[in-house]
Amino acid sequence: MNPLAIAGLIGALAGAGGGWFFTGLYFDAEIAAIKNDQLSKENVALVTYQDLYIQEVARGDTLSASLSATEDQLSKRTQEVKHAVQKATTGRACLNSATVRVLNHTEAAAAGAVPETAEPSAAESAAVATDTDVAGWIGNAQGYYDTCRARLNTLIDFEEGRPADEREQH
Repeated sequence: MNPLAIAGLIGALAGAGGGWFFTGLYFDAEIAAIKNDQLSKENVALVTYQDLYIQEVARGDTLSASLSATEDQLSKRTQEVKHAVQKATTGRACLNSATVRVLNHTEAAAAGAVPETAEPSAAESAAVATDTDVAGWIGNAQGYYDTCRARLNTLIDFEEGRPADEREQH
């Protein structure tokens, strides 16, 4: 073979080998830079979301403490209403036995039956609601309603207090 051809072949092989070697070094460096950049972004995201988590827990704890105080206040107010109802009512019959059965969803009421006798039996007479019973029920219902409203308002406050980008993800 011609010495010039051999030199050309050796040059081509050396050029290809050198090109391959230096290209590998270049792309290895590029891949390492991409990995470092990705790791850096992951670390920033981790710190950001840890801070956000801590803030959300603190906000939740604050809202929970406020709700607890509100529930205590509502409970005290309901107890005050119960005591006031005892003083303000007479205990006289307010709802007859047929009405109480309808409100309590008993079988006779569900069938639409009304007592056929002119006088209710002793058992039916015992099933009346006094003005004290009705007022107490209303006071309890108001307490439950106020507690439910306070809880829902706290949930709404928690959701509306979140950063906008976090609400969009959920």
